[in-house]
Amino acid sequence: MGAQITIAPGSINVDLILRTDVRKGPKTFRGRYAESQGGKGSNQAIAACRAGNGRPVYLVGAVGLDRWGEQALAALRAAGVDTRFVRCDPTAPTGIVMEYLYGDGEVTIGLEPGANDCVTVADVERARPIIESSALLLGQLETPLDAVEHTFRLARSTGTATCLDPSVVPVADEQRRRLFDNILPMVDLLAPNRSESAELTGVRVTDDGTALEAARRLLDHVPIVVLTRGADGALLVRGAQVHFVRGLDVDAMDGGAAGDTFRGALALALAEALETHTRPLVDLPFAALVDAVLFANAAAAICVTRPGACPSIPQRDEITALLASATARQDLR
Repeated sequence: MGAQITIAPGSINVDLILRTDVRKGPKTFRGRYAESQGGKGSNQAIAACRAGNGRPVYLVGAVGLDRWGEQALAALRAAGVDTRFVRCDPTAPTGIVMEYLYGDGEVTIGLEPGANDCVTVADVERARPIIESSALLLGQLETPLDAVEHTFRLARSTGTATCLDPSVVPVADEQRRRLFDNILPMVDLLAPNRSESAELTGVRVTDDGTALEAARRLLDHVPIVVLTRGADGALLVRGAQVHFVRGLDVDAMDGGAAGDTFRGALALALAEALETHTRPLVDLPFAALVDAVLFANAAAAICVTRPGACPSIPQRDEITALLASATARQDLR
């Protein structure tokens, strides 16, 4: 089945979505309601599963003892994610994201972290054998930093490759110092988006030049940076090696889960590269890193053509088909 991937700690939410044709502004309006499985940890785990055709993917996190928690676990298991380390917390609800999608393209999002804020070092310790034996660990910052830091220390102590999606960059000075001083030194590959890279570096990413400037500042803290840029694609930098992967020409309709799909597919592709080349992530051939980013870019391109979060995440055969057609059109690199 191949080397396993662990998403830890990973946030798990239900997305409550109200779409309306009106412009942002009025206090009361009519809309169309929908629910969708979400959360960065959940989305990334499902993306890695669907891209991996059965490669073991574990998720460490927490949900509440409510119907949304049950639905989240059911969706994860249906996708093939191993949820034995997702705890049902009796003291908090499942995380909830409330999205208001306006007719002029504006979005308002509210978040109740719920059980995600209850993930502890003890939860991570229960998953220690899986974390230590995984080919690759992918984490985010949507759970308490105690749990995040402990997870990355476990992975680093046994040589597990580490990737971090720096979602929800800390604002408080103490937490920000902790991220830079305690967590980033244990990260092999950092995968921020444009806004996160700006929060981390102070560089506003508006074009190739500013993207490269931000990525090089981040190289002061981690060996490899993959900076995602929405429809503009992604930038891969390791030392003096630089590669821009351009966005693919697709009919986009909903980019809500694109970033998570990118990172889950990237984790899968990196795990496969680690298995093929049998060397540490930071020492992989640069071409193997480029191929992993191309794979992730194609996965995200498919995702944006579909509505919803979990339902929009593509299967491996869809990703490889788009890669093949893009290669034929020579618009991939």
